[in-house]
Amino acid sequence: MINGFDPEFDDATWTLDWLRVPLLQVPPGEYESGYRVVREFMYDFEAFGRRYHLDEPLDVRALFDPNNVLWMSDVPQERMMMYNNAGLSWGRVLVGGAGLGLYPQYVTQATSFTIIERSPIVVKLVAPVLKEVMDRRGVELRFILGDAETYLARAEPEEYDTIFLDTWNRLDATLLPHINRMRDDAARHLAPHGRVLLWGYRWMVRLFEEACAALLTIPPGEREAWLEEQLQAVPGAAPLLQPVADTFRGRAVGRDELDEAVAQCRAWVMRLKE
Repeated sequence: MINGFDPEFDDATWTLDWLRVPLLQVPPGEYESGYRVVREFMYDFEAFGRRYHLDEPLDVRALFDPNNVLWMSDVPQERMMMYNNAGLSWGRVLVGGAGLGLYPQYVTQATSFTIIERSPIVVKLVAPVLKEVMDRRGVELRFILGDAETYLARAEPEEYDTIFLDTWNRLDATLLPHINRMRDDAARHLAPHGRVLLWGYRWMVRLFEEACAALLTIPPGEREAWLEEQLQAVPGAAPLLQPVADTFRGRAVGRDELDEAVAQCRAWVMRLKE
């Protein structure tokens, strides 16, 4: 673990332990400004490429914005990831991004929660739910309406034992330079022996590793054409993949060298910051 962050921790790990934790969920219905929470019941789901059938229906919630675009939900895969992060959380906890209030309910070793959320709508939805849960537990809870990045970048940091960040809306390797900067800013706010947790970080690094492996297994003379196709499809990939192509330009990478080459890519992308 470096500066309170373990890059090998993978919150995308299958578990059903979250099913044993009762959750208080955001009530379904229409909310101000056109937001709405929809309630559904699931018997079957897929998470991390694995399908599962539940004996009892699972009550799930989905939040839609005024344009009827799904904003967030508490489906099983999301619950697993929140539960896995919660298992490493303790003490004074700072949360960047309230979501639907899953993560704090899974944390059993917290003494306080400070939740930074930029959306007043989300605060109005989630705050009453979490207040009821934390009041029962005797855990201090406060919300800060604002931007987690701005809070983490300030000069005089407040110390926390755990900082959990979940302010990005998708698992995309092109976000890693941005997330790495937030990670390093968060580390300045840690108490001794504290920990930074980043939703889906190992997943995103793994996506980059897979892209690197795909690039490096192509014959050197064909890489530029392949890379051009990828960069047209995902313009944000250029700052990540182009340096890999430049580093290995003209060099064939055999199967016995691929693991080491991908490890170099992994180390590089975890240091890259915007």
